[in-house]
Amino acid sequence: MTLKKFVSLLFATTLLFSIACGKGKEASKEDQGEDDQEAQTTTTAASTAAGAPSAAAPAAAPVSADAATLTGTVKFEGGAPKMASIQMSADPYCQSQHASAPATDEDAVVGPAGELANVFVYIKDIKGNFPAPSTPVVLDQKGCQYHPHVHAVMVGQPLQIKNDDATLHNVHAMPAVNSQFNEGQPVQGMVSTKKFDKAEITPFKVKCDVHGWMKSYMAVMPHPFYAVSETNGTFTIPNLPPGQYTVVAWHEKYGQQEQQVTVGAKESKALSFTFKG
Repeated sequence: MTLKKFVSLLFATTLLFSIACGKGKEASKEDQGEDDQEAQTTTTAASTAAGAPSAAAPAAAPVSADAATLTGTVKFEGGAPKMASIQMSADPYCQSQHASAPATDEDAVVGPAGELANVFVYIKDIKGNFPAPSTPVVLDQKGCQYHPHVHAVMVGQPLQIKNDDATLHNVHAMPAVNSQFNEGQPVQGMVSTKKFDKAEITPFKVKCDVHGWMKSYMAVMPHPFYAVSETNGTFTIPNLPPGQYTVVAWHEKYGQQEQQVTVGAKESKALSFTFKG
């Protein structure tokens, strides 16, 4: 072999070896890059699982364009019961607040055509998550009576209890499922804020331990689909998702009734309840 042929062979061998080695390094880089990327993905996933906050509970669905409306009337059949006068002479302040006409008991408020007020009407069972409003419901003590006489709050919604009277009141709430409370309000203008953490759809009594005639009824609801009949006996439950429901009408003196109703998309349907004495 001549020197020229030897040099040419040596150069070709070196070039071939260099190309092979270069490809090997490039492949290693790509493999390493994939490994690094895989390791990064694994670390991120582990970090998310270990340290990131869990997904929040689903919020209540917004009012649908297909929402239905339930309306109705509540009546009393028979002769309207006489609303008994309340004797407030034990507290001169309370008596002075009704100088023009004596206060009357509100356990049966019946209109001239049999309209029955203070009937709590609600949907018995409905699926969904319904966050409580931040706006409080107000239970006022004015003229030594509770206003409103029948009402409801949602689970977790603030309840503000106010004393508008210049006399001592003692608010005694008597739920069966939630915790009871018994709290004095000796000063006019006092406000106490309460919340209930469990549903209690059958209304319970709230009374004043100082003035035995004072009473109110309230329910704690897991959803917003309820109403209280007005003095004209009417009620409205808006924004109801289409479906089939059981509707309950509850009265403190005359018990409760149930009706089945089916409402379609955008439908407005009327119900009628009649209570007998």
